[in-house]
Amino acid sequence: MASRFAWGPFLFAHYYPYFGLALTVVVCGAAFWKGGREAQFAAGGFLLGWAATIALRDRSWVGTQWSAFASDGGLLIILIAISWRTTRWWPLFAAAFELLCVATHVARTVDPGVRAWGYATAQVIFTQLVIVTIGVGVWNTWRRGGEPQQAN
Repeated sequence: MASRFAWGPFLFAHYYPYFGLALTVVVCGAAFWKGGREAQFAAGGFLLGWAATIALRDRSWVGTQWSAFASDGGLLIILIAISWRTTRWWPLFAAAFELLCVATHVARTVDPGVRAWGYATAQVIFTQLVIVTIGVGVWNTWRRGGEPQQAN
């Protein structure tokens, strides 16, 4: 009689995409609920770029994902603008991870030898690091009790 756990590690492999989706929903929801303005703008830009990437994705993965390249570039500009206007550290790290996403697109464009598996894996890792960094910003804002008063 076969055990119901006979293919346990392989069964878990099907849940990896849902982990990223759940993390994104929780962090962006928390950003809109308890985060500061920076986290709300970052989460909004992230969600817009994410939706555009999914809607316009090239399913063949033959070359560079141009829609993802454009949306990652837009999110990078948003995160850099947030980094310049705030005294907090997390937007700088989020922008750095997003810069790695854009650099991965550039690497795929310049060197066709970059395989689709490595390209997609790097995009997933760096995107999750951006989301975790936004989550750190939300956590710190919530822990401090909200937005601090700005000195004029």
